Amino acid sequence: MQARLGIMVCLAAQGWCLASAGARPLAEELPPTRAACWERRYDEAHLAAHPQQKVARIRLVHLPDTWRAEPSRGIYVALYINLRRRVNAGAGYDYQLGGFCRPRGQGLHCVPEWEAGSWRLVQGPRGTLDIRNGDIVANPNPYDAEEIADGAVAIPARPDDRVWRLAPATGECRIE
Repeated sequence: MQARLGIMVCLAAQGWCLASAGARPLAEELPPTRAACWERRYDEAHLAAHPQQKVARIRLVHLPDTWRAEPSRGIYVALYINLRRRVNAGAGYDYQLGGFCRPRGQGLHCVPEWEAGSWRLVQGPRGTLDIRNGDIVANPNPYDAEEIADGAVAIPARPDDRVWRLAPATGECRIE
């Protein structure tokens, strides 16, 4: 009864879940043992209606076979980003940022291993996943060091880049 009235949160070595009453658990979207990808490519109409939005394309990748879960730190996810002004027009994604996500409130709070902002993952409507930007700084892609790189880009959580709504990816779930 109490679980129906409030928020249910569980975190364990073999998995975790996060759900509100009547909602699907985020573990269905980011299962601890199965790859999951979410993405959004903003069309010209959306970008015209949101002229201050920097992000034109974004992908969230969760690859547990590549990035082992660390129960004390949470699950690892990576964000891949293209801005309106492309750096490498023929390449996949220009920027990336990875971090560990742990349950907090009605979502997951994600932070990288260095000072590069944070983000939250929360359930959106009709099977979507919202990324709530906490003033992230993304490194050029690829960049493997765990620090802010030369050429990194700040993406402040201003009105047009405060929330990105993603849908399940239609293609292969892989590192870009």
